[in-house]
Amino acid sequence: MKLKIPKIPKIEMFGIDIIKNMLFFTLFVVVFLILLGILVAPSIKMFKLQKREYYITKRQADKIETHLEDKTYEYQKLYKENRKVIFALKREFDKDNFKMFTKKYMDILSIKDKNISVYNKNFIKKTYIVSAKLNTPTDFYQFVDMSKNYKNILKIYFPIVFKAKNGDIKLIYKLEHFKVK
Repeated sequence: MKLKIPKIPKIEMFGIDIIKNMLFFTLFVVVFLILLGILVAPSIKMFKLQKREYYITKRQADKIETHLEDKTYEYQKLYKENRKVIFALKREFDKDNFKMFTKKYMDILSIKDKNISVYNKNFIKKTYIVSAKLNTPTDFYQFVDMSKNYKNILKIYFPIVFKAKNGDIKLIYKLEHFKVK
């Protein structure tokens, strides 16, 4: 038995066989799509994987960079705070300067040295007894709040004695000054 191949009708326009050109065009499109699937599709798949990996890495890098910026900000803030504390620990206690600082809150009558001791092996603690005169107890509490801003590290310590005398309040308290050894 012989296979019969159907004859393709010949349609010509201006001497060009349209059916044959359509078959060649269809063959070209099919070959092009097959080559596209074989050559380009894996590249697109690889590109998508690389793009995904890039965005994961970029997100992690952004997260780390944000964390680094936060830590840098905290470090700068701690550096400023600690710098102030370190300088305060290196300073000597100046009685005249302390009197000027407290002038707004009370009149210092006397500052007497009590003792000097070593605190935590690295610090020297000097204790003073301060006698002062003030108008209201509120002035003393304002002074306690503002003493945090003083240039030395001070601790206002018990006993704190308030005595009314001639319309004023006489105040006696213990003041501790800390300094690096």
